[in-house]
Amino acid sequence: MKRNTKNMMTFKRLSILGLMAVLILGTAISCKEDPQPTPEFDKASLLVNIADNQIIPAINDFETKINTLETDYLAFQANQNATTFEAVRNSWKAAYISWQTVKIYDFGPVRDYALKGATATYPTDTAKINANIASGSYTLGTAANVDAIGLPSLDYLLYRSDALNEMINSTNATQYGLDVIQKMKTEIGTVKSQWTSYRSTFIASTGTETTSSFSEFVNEFNRDYELAKNAKVGIPIGKQSLDIALPEYFEARYSGFSFELLEASIIALRDAYTGGSGVGFDDYLLHLERSALNNTINTNFAGILTKIGTFNGTMEEETANNWADMNDLYTLLQGQVVYLKTDMTSAFGVLITYQDNDGD
Repeated sequence: MKRNTKNMMTFKRLSILGLMAVLILGTAISCKEDPQPTPEFDKASLLVNIADNQIIPAINDFETKINTLETDYLAFQANQNATTFEAVRNSWKAAYISWQTVKIYDFGPVRDYALKGATATYPTDTAKINANIASGSYTLGTAANVDAIGLPSLDYLLYRSDALNEMINSTNATQYGLDVIQKMKTEIGTVKSQWTSYRSTFIASTGTETTSSFSEFVNEFNRDYELAKNAKVGIPIGKQSLDIALPEYFEARYSGFSFELLEASIIALRDAYTGGSGVGFDDYLLHLERSALNNTINTNFAGILTKIGTFNGTMEEETANNWADMNDLYTLLQGQVVYLKTDMTSAFGVLITYQDNDGD
């Protein structure tokens, strides 16, 4: 009887030890099967970097360039000759290139004050400009004049046939140019001031709902990329008109600076994507373990810029004489859309809210 009791106690001890071993093993397995969740990506740091190192510096730079343009233009008014006129042309071009960065960020104060439409609507309506000049009476801030103002209107005034003499011989024309410049100066000054207070709102809105800063940034980044593809290249070379070129739609047609503006636009978009030396969309994709997608996007940006660098003539000349290569450029631009607009936005959980008509 004692032996049986002893055997039973031994069995119980073994059973308890076995149960403990199972529990310990189960806990160890459970720990292996349930790793710690990956921390969420810090979108606030991305927005801070974009605000402080991309948007605000771009607005400041554009304001500086417009102020220089005004100074040079006033110098030309006071002493009208080829030298002062060329200085105006150079400062206008510098402002137009600077604008290629600001235009990406069409939300907040930039959108509130309709800066994008007022600064760079093209093609410019030369008939309307000439009518305004002839009358000497106009209100540049009306919707009817949106295609007779901004940087594109100066492209016409400064680079039309016999532009210098046209300006010298027309006080109204010279005044019109100054009015256009000073309108831009006032508007960029207002936007700059408003961004001072808007910054805190922008960097705090990190969600993915359609009204969040992050969502608006993703949307406007994509919209601007598609405008570069379509408005700067696709439409004028004929991609929406059965491959029949529409040269009147080339940006900066009179000066012939279409390629320079396209290049500046793509560089600005690339820098918006990478965040420059700070946090950008690329870092978010790497956080999501989408390194292949990030590599593809970076490679495509590099390929587009390389292709732009192969052209020697103006975009209008290259379209007339070398359409196949222009079509290749458009194909490269088009190829990037799916990675930015579909794959990247899907990875971020952001809904594209704007519409376009080219079918992607």
